[in-house]
Amino acid sequence: MTKGRESDRKHRSICIVIPTYWEAVNIRTLIEDLEGCLYEDILRIIIIDDNSQDGTVEIVEALNEQYSNIVVNCRTNKTGVGSAIKDGLSMALSLSDCEFIVTMDADLSHRVDDIPGLLGEIDGVDIVQGSRYVSGGSIIGWGLLRRMISWIANTFCRLLFRTGISDHTGFFCVSTRRAAQILADNLTCNGFEWAIERTLIAKDSDLKVKEVPITFINRRSGQSKLKLSRILTWSTFVAKTFVSRIRRKGA
Repeated sequence: MTKGRESDRKHRSICIVIPTYWEAVNIRTLIEDLEGCLYEDILRIIIIDDNSQDGTVEIVEALNEQYSNIVVNCRTNKTGVGSAIKDGLSMALSLSDCEFIVTMDADLSHRVDDIPGLLGEIDGVDIVQGSRYVSGGSIIGWGLLRRMISWIANTFCRLLFRTGISDHTGFFCVSTRRAAQILADNLTCNGFEWAIERTLIAKDSDLKVKEVPITFINRRSGQSKLKLSRILTWSTFVAKTFVSRIRRKGA
């Protein structure tokens, strides 16, 4: 759909929640792409920044002078992506007209062009999950080891928790206002494990989740946030959560 072309669909009120940490090399491109792609909608962009020292916040504030629809929450410590998502959901929900909330990464691994496709599948469901592992989904730029780690993690989650979905580690999704409220009220994880916690909250709350294929692109600029320590933390969370849920069922 090109700018200026008439559209008979109702304008949607969308909030995009983006956690940032040292993303100065990517954030301008991402925001400009969002503004161009979703110009027909009522759009707000919420940036949750964990004390970046590379000029990320200054770039965002300058862009807001142009677009006037960007809010920045500058946190004083590096609290984690899960905590940032929860803060971002709460900020989006404080806007009474916000209908749908998109969560995505700032490193350009999530394509802005995939957002209309995700939004197009939200009717009748609570969460639309952008998935790399359903038919039509793909990953560009990952090596064999990274692919294996991701495949093993997602396979384990699917088998252990019987979620019925394929992608448990992706951050790219669209939530209805109702689903976002349930997530904001129940998310406790501060780190990368928030994605699996989100899936389990959705399962326990009988939220309907639909997976839609996306193309995931490995970050081209900046430093990867995936570290061995975070993989270990995520794995420990999954193991403890599985044991806890088994005990709860047996109680």
